[in-house]
Amino acid sequence: MKLLLIDDEFACNESIKQILKPAGYECVLFENPFEALEAFKNDHFDLVITDFRMPEMNGIEVLKEIRKLDPNTRVIIMTGFAEIDNAIAAVNNGAYAFFRKPVDVRDFMETVSKIEEELKNNEEKEVNLNQLADEYKKLRQASESIKNIIDQLTPINKE
Repeated sequence: MKLLLIDDEFACNESIKQILKPAGYECVLFENPFEALEAFKNDHFDLVITDFRMPEMNGIEVLKEIRKLDPNTRVIIMTGFAEIDNAIAAVNNGAYAFFRKPVDVRDFMETVSKIEEELKNNEEKEVNLNQLADEYKKLRQASESIKNIIDQLTPINKE
């Protein structure tokens, strides 16, 4: 799973990366949200983890921009200032989760693992739907062929 980490504090980005790295997650780090959004436009990320308070743009603004670009991307917002209003705003704007820094590693990893599982399930469903669509197409073609054969074998009585 490929993750985009956005935090204006390098040390925070690095600590989150160190939490995620042993689980095999690929992390791309940005301190500037505008640069991160540009990277998001040019690459695929399964999950975005962003700080709430940054000088250039806040986490809700990042979330809204991500939603415009890909409404299905999961976004986690973290903050050192866990005010209820911020958490409510994050959830109301579609954040998957809201964590207070420093994050509880166990809860954080459970959330990321849950997202990964959801993404895998969605991929499996998509593959299954594509397989069903292919099988349906084959059945329709076979049905048309059988119908044509029957029509050719049945003489038309025009009397």
